Amino acid sequence: MKLVTVYGGGFFSGKAKRLIEDTITNLEVLENSVVFREPIEAEFGIFKAASSVLLGPKVGARGSRYYTSGWLFNTSRKFTPSERVNGTELRIEPRRYRIEIDVPGSGLMEFPGYRLKNGVLLLYITPRYDFSFPSDVLSAGGLEDYAQLSIKPLENGFEGELAVNLIKAEYVSLDVVGELVGDQIFFGSEPGKVKYEFLSTEVLIVSYEKVLDVPKLQKVLGLVSIVSGHGDFTLKLEVGKAREEMRFSVFLPEG
Repeated sequence: MKLVTVYGGGFFSGKAKRLIEDTITNLEVLENSVVFREPIEAEFGIFKAASSVLLGPKVGARGSRYYTSGWLFNTSRKFTPSERVNGTELRIEPRRYRIEIDVPGSGLMEFPGYRLKNGVLLLYITPRYDFSFPSDVLSAGGLEDYAQLSIKPLENGFEGELAVNLIKAEYVSLDVVGELVGDQIFFGSEPGKVKYEFLSTEVLIVSYEKVLDVPKLQKVLGLVSIVSGHGDFTLKLEVGKAREEMRFSVFLPEG
């Protein structure tokens, strides 16, 4: 399991860094648990956060909502506990998660994990998926401009062949869309293969409840954009002004 730390900045940066570093020196990450040297008090639950850009450079005409990067964000955070845990071992069991990040740093996260008594978070990602598509074909367009995607589920995502026939339209685009943001899979005018993968590495995120947000996690994980996790998603295929969508689901496998 990959361990990453998110220290943050601003008013709580010094306190957060100190608490996070003290916590890391007193734990050991095993395959299915985190073990502390001494008993600790914690709560298990779900941490949710969403970030939207308030200030930053934009692309396009005046009034465009699309930011090329974010300088100032509006962020909401909430940890919802479900049970108390006391002892030296915190179990890491497969749970549903969600992460959506757009290029400017906006998006959302929803992770299972623990909040220690001092406010330190130990959240984790278990990348196990069962993809379910209502059809293995998604088509858009008409007689002149047409695109068809064949879909094959993979262990950590999906792939397919994209057939394209364009006369008037200049391009075809394919996106995977989550609750808040989307990630572009294909943009072009030639047929070919496409592939999209969700996160495939188990991750343990150690941070502080008042500093963790989407843009900080984006930077630490080295991501530009991604849509990944469990729940319902949408595939959006556009050919010129024609557009078709397909809703698909990703489940956490049993056992």
